[in-house]
Amino acid sequence: MISSNLKWWGIAATVLLCLAPGAFAGSSLTMTGAGSNVMGGVYVGPYYATVNGVATTVICDDFKDDSVIGHTWNVTTNNFSTLGSALWGNQTVAYEQAAWLTVQMLALSSNPSNNTQVGYLSFAIWSIFDKAALNGLNASQWAGVNSWLNMIPANFTAGQFSNFVVLTPQGCTNGPGSCPGQEFLQIMPEGGAAASYLLMAGLACLGAMFFRGRRRVQEVNPNII
Repeated sequence: MISSNLKWWGIAATVLLCLAPGAFAGSSLTMTGAGSNVMGGVYVGPYYATVNGVATTVICDDFKDDSVIGHTWNVTTNNFSTLGSALWGNQTVAYEQAAWLTVQMLALSSNPSNNTQVGYLSFAIWSIFDKAALNGLNASQWAGVNSWLNMIPANFTAGQFSNFVVLTPQGCTNGPGSCPGQEFLQIMPEGGAAASYLLMAGLACLGAMFFRGRRRVQEVNPNII
């Protein structure tokens, strides 16, 4: 006879195994497009990619590395509370500032008449982590970038960017500038959506275990309803 403690440990272990494929599987990112907006000789955001085969919009925060359309690389997914493995390290304030600028960019990017402002916002994000990103801009463009940097709020509320994830390339042999692709910011449809999906999958798996066990009991004793 299995003790109740061992039984529940077994159930918990099985649920964990149900969750494991989604929770622990590595992620891959494929660059699918860079749009047509160019400033300072480079394409500015937003960019387009698939993450584990799902199409999404991404914003680049990494001016030191390059991405090639059609190229795939593995990424580690971080949120703003677990930035230890992010490309630029545990710089929570910097990532929050980049996230605020990303929100402004996405609000403007649907209208081509805003292309110049979107370009300024891209360079503003890049300059937060790498000031050298501004070296190829003229004086007018510098002023445009600085106008956005000066609008960044001094403080952010707790959890304000909980729906953001950081897609950090794996295989960077020597930090920024040595990566197989660039680091991107991605906005998830809902904060915590991924965790909710994993929980639902675990509950579904547990339910399947219960009904399977119940069916076996009924086969042994058909009088049980």
